[in-house]
Amino acid sequence: MNRPLLSLLAGAVLLAGCNLTPHYEQPDLARPAAFEHAQGAADWPAADWWRGFSSPELEALIVRAQANNLDLATAMSRVRQADLQARIAGTALLPSLSGGLGGSRAQASDNNGGGNSTRYSASLSASYEVDVWGRNRSSVQASELDALASAFDRDTVALTVTGAVASSYFKVLELRERLRIAEENLANATRILAVVEARVRLGAGTELDLVQQRTLVEQRRAAIPSLRQQRQTAENALALLLGEAPQGFAAQLLGDSLAALTLPDPIAGGLPSELLLRRPDLRRAETGLLAANADIGAARAALFPSLSLSASGGYDAGLFASLFNSGNLAHSVSASLLQPIFDGGALRNQVRLSEERYRELADGYRLSVLIAFQEVEDALIALREGQAQRDSQARVLVNAERAFRLAEAQYRAGAADVLTVLNAQESFFSARDALLQNTSGQLQNQVQLYKVLGGGFGEEA
Repeated sequence: MNRPLLSLLAGAVLLAGCNLTPHYEQPDLARPAAFEHAQGAADWPAADWWRGFSSPELEALIVRAQANNLDLATAMSRVRQADLQARIAGTALLPSLSGGLGGSRAQASDNNGGGNSTRYSASLSASYEVDVWGRNRSSVQASELDALASAFDRDTVALTVTGAVASSYFKVLELRERLRIAEENLANATRILAVVEARVRLGAGTELDLVQQRTLVEQRRAAIPSLRQQRQTAENALALLLGEAPQGFAAQLLGDSLAALTLPDPIAGGLPSELLLRRPDLRRAETGLLAANADIGAARAALFPSLSLSASGGYDAGLFASLFNSGNLAHSVSASLLQPIFDGGALRNQVRLSEERYRELADGYRLSVLIAFQEVEDALIALREGQAQRDSQARVLVNAERAFRLAEAQYRAGAADVLTVLNAQESFFSARDALLQNTSGQLQNQVQLYKVLGGGFGEEA
């Protein structure tokens, strides 16, 4: 190996530690000291937060969803693909080696002396690009960060799926119970209709009383098909979340009431700054920012010369038996330095593009953090106000039921008219349905709070 080549290699070794990737600094972020509307214990959701609802059936459904949900399976496949892409990118840091074995036979014409000739050859070659400016290392780092981002995407999907299963299950129970209440309301209205009919026959009631009560009965009957449709649609949606066909799925669900569920004690979350580590979507956003930072380093390195080393050796002989004799060996070693001279500004514009992409992602990251803080505050407000509404609605129901019982008794005794009974019926029926929806809403609010706090993700943080 000659002296110029040795000097070139020595210089490459000295420069191989260069890295043109900018030093990463987390963007300036709004970091409130505490959540403004927080109530309850300052803690984060547990990894198995759904157990707080005390529903073995819900727990079983979430296990099935985690195993069979197709969105989650797709996200896991993307993670595996990203890991493989990172491995492929990593091969740029390693030398490539190839070998060959060949043979040829030629026959000359009589005019050219005639005769046959046979040649055999064996070769081995190696090449390596010295990563002088860190371009390959930056590209590998970006690929590894992309793989990590895919993992955070998977965690986001997993959190979304578990939250959706819980919300859908609560919706199914709500609609099943609302349908049962509607049927009970119809039975009550029909029972009152029988009383009105008897009074009309005895001359103690009017035809108007009868028509009004019949109208109410038909209104109650008309409300049932819509609730039945909503219930069946919700059951089908839950089946899809579990990766199962809807046919026969509803029969597998045993729950039919929200009364058996426990509403967990409210939690306030920890410090807002910890939310950056507790939500996989925010971790994914920052990981994308880090990858964009690495892309800047790769783009900058492309402006500088690239150094490639290659070596080859082989044997060539007319007889295969003597192919590997030392006298038939030939080899070569070379190094090449390639410097872009004119590309119309493509490489420099690529650097500017990478830097602008980084700024875009940095602003997007800041926005994602602000939205996350907003979502937590909104969820805390919804949980607090929803509880106040539910408590008030429970008192409304107590009074409405008492008024209905009194109005019915007075009507039977002839001390009240049918209009009073109709109003009392309507208030009682509406109060029952409204309380059930308020209860379901509070369960949904609790699930939403768990989701926006990151579920159980990042418990090690």
